Amino acid sequence: GINAEYGVRNSAVTAMASTLHILLGILFITVLTPSLFLVQSAKDDTVIDEDIKAEKVALKTHDNTVKEEEVAISDDGFSVADKKLLREEPHQFQAEIHKLMGIIINSLYSNRDIFVRELISNASDALGKIRYLSLTDSTILGDTTNLEIKIKVDKENGLLHIRDTGIGMTKQELINNLGSIAKSGTKEFLQKLTGASTDISQIGQFGVGFYSSFLVADKVTVTSKHNNDVQHVWESTIGDETTFSVAEDPRGNTLGRGTLITLHLKEDAKDYLDTKSLKNLILKYNEFISFPIYVWDEKEIQVPTPAPEPELEEEEEDEDLSIEEEEEEEEEEAPPATTTQKVWSWDHVNTNPPLWTRPKSEITSDDYTSFFKNVLKDSSDPLYYTHFKAEGDVEFTSLIYIPESLPYGYWDPTFKPSLRLYVKRVFITEDFHDMLPSYMGFVKGVVDSDDLGLNVSREMLQNDKTLGVIKKKLVRKIISMFQELAEEENSEKFEKFIKAFSTNIKLGIINDSQNRSRLAKLLRYNSAKNPDKLISLEDYVSKLKKNQKDIYYLGGETKDAILQSPLLERLTKRGYDVLLMPDPIDEYSASSLGKYDGKFNLVDISKDGLKLEGEDEEQLKNVKEEFQPLTDFLKQLLEDKVSKVDVSTRLTKTPSALVSSTYGYSANMERILKAQALHDKRYSSFVGGKRVLEINPRHPLIKKLLEDVIADPSSQSASDAGRVLYDTAVLNSGFALEKPRDLTERVLRMVSKNLNIDENEQVEEEEIIEEEEVEEEEEEIEDNIEYLEDEEVILGEHEEL
Repeated sequence: GINAEYGVRNSAVTAMASTLHILLGILFITVLTPSLFLVQSAKDDTVIDEDIKAEKVALKTHDNTVKEEEVAISDDGFSVADKKLLREEPHQFQAEIHKLMGIIINSLYSNRDIFVRELISNASDALGKIRYLSLTDSTILGDTTNLEIKIKVDKENGLLHIRDTGIGMTKQELINNLGSIAKSGTKEFLQKLTGASTDISQIGQFGVGFYSSFLVADKVTVTSKHNNDVQHVWESTIGDETTFSVAEDPRGNTLGRGTLITLHLKEDAKDYLDTKSLKNLILKYNEFISFPIYVWDEKEIQVPTPAPEPELEEEEEDEDLSIEEEEEEEEEEAPPATTTQKVWSWDHVNTNPPLWTRPKSEITSDDYTSFFKNVLKDSSDPLYYTHFKAEGDVEFTSLIYIPESLPYGYWDPTFKPSLRLYVKRVFITEDFHDMLPSYMGFVKGVVDSDDLGLNVSREMLQNDKTLGVIKKKLVRKIISMFQELAEEENSEKFEKFIKAFSTNIKLGIINDSQNRSRLAKLLRYNSAKNPDKLISLEDYVSKLKKNQKDIYYLGGETKDAILQSPLLERLTKRGYDVLLMPDPIDEYSASSLGKYDGKFNLVDISKDGLKLEGEDEEQLKNVKEEFQPLTDFLKQLLEDKVSKVDVSTRLTKTPSALVSSTYGYSANMERILKAQALHDKRYSSFVGGKRVLEINPRHPLIKKLLEDVIADPSSQSASDAGRVLYDTAVLNSGFALEKPRDLTERVLRMVSKNLNIDENEQVEEEEIIEEEEVEEEEEEIEDNIEYLEDEEVILGEHEEL
């Protein structure tokens, strides 16, 4: 009991002591706190006074937050801190770059797509340099042995990356090559190869191509690693055209070797982030460079679908079921199911090799055909091709194809030829208006030259002597191709060629005076003696009659129409052959050619003044005197239509024919000119002018008409006969009648006379009933019908009664 009481007392004492300590602590704090507040207040007043007197500083983010943000990596792979380091060493552009940049962006390049060609060409040069150096020092490649170009798009951040494993650039080379327009690292590289073989393929030689990247980007970052230096970063922004920065890459060596160009694309250039469009541009401009180009792209693949686990079934004791299971096992297993899965990988774009750079001995006909179809985009096999290298003052390699038919829309003014110009395997242009004449526009192929002069943007050809030499050699080589086709062993192919391209050859006769004689050997025509066979001018000349010095031809709407022309009668009877020219361009080309082989004139037999060898001049003179009364009568009768009436030397069966004056248009040419929708009206005065009427003195109609004219020159029948003679000559000779009704009236008048019908007898007039009268008659008929119907009703009622 004592012990218990003692324990209770101790607990009470302990509790009282704790309470006392707490009270003492509160008292101590209460006493000291005012003095502390006074001290802190004095300090705060001092700080406030200092802040008022100090320089004003804006509110700012806490220092720890800034450090955290600096460490964070941005979309271009650099942290904020890294970017500060990169900008610590600014450099000034040379040559007033802020003005030149405006010229580049707004004037120098006409097509923004060019930046793809320029940057890939520069990458190819860098790869070519390291490959050349590795020939003498294999260790120079190090761990980066693959020589390639890789392109990757970042749609989320609007970035386009172009990476090569080439030679790279040192810090000083970045400053020199990218800090000055008109500075060429390639040219400097080649100049260093003194005393060594410079048989190295290098594209760039202008130094301005890199700046085409600013056509599509407002900021460009170049990261480069050279074997002789650490990795550096070059950066420039359109907003500040006066400076650029170069600094050591704070990330270290991430490339191994080579260059990475990052384009921060403008808003209106985001279309270049589409991989399909990007690949098309690569194939257009850089398909045939020596190094592989890869694009990081998404593609779909088929992967097998995992088969579901088979369910376990209870064994059946039924024998029939076991037999069915055995039969099912014997059946063929179904193909495994697959699903489509999207994966990302490096897609090799430029898989087609530059065929023209290989020796001809190593190329098969299938290779040539495959190139024609896959690269030049033609669905059919080529009709003919040639692969050659021109040497001399100007060297170039060319692979030329002749297609089987004219390309679709060839004669359309907007048609573009398919002959491509390359400079060191880099595509320059397809616009060959200055390289090839228009009549060769159907030719397809490539021309690759190392010597061709280009302007600084590498877009347009310069008009220099080199271009003229290439054009001359190329045109002659293409004509040689045509001539090879014309050889006997290629007769079947040449027939196809003439059928498809004869108009082009004739157009060349008109426009290409320098090669006119060469092209003339390719002309082919049907003739009066060979209506179903094409013959050359050489064939025609080889079969000339004795003392014949001219090549005769006749134009018309169709071959059959020409063969029926009365103008052929006399010549064919005497054994002369006449070329048939039904194509609208035939007479143009014949008049442009003028002479074949420099001595055989081409003569149109539809023109006045035709003279045949062996004509008896004295006899012809006597015949003209005999028929002079008739020729004078017809000249007076038709004075507004003909310039002359003469006795013909070219007719045998037809009574008359109409021919053009020596320098006038033929009937066929008049027809062609009238059919042109946009013809020049200044030439209309030559169409439909006075012509020459020729009469056949041996024809009975002409002889009878001569007698009638001598007997009574004022008779109506003689006048009608003379006019009908002229009208029929107009039609037979291929001209058009100005007033066809006059001819029909005269013919009908002559028919009436033969039928003993009085020409003054009038045609019986038809009685015409006016429309009002017809309506009145119809109303009267309807009233009569109604009346009769009423009468029938009344009669019916009487019958019933």
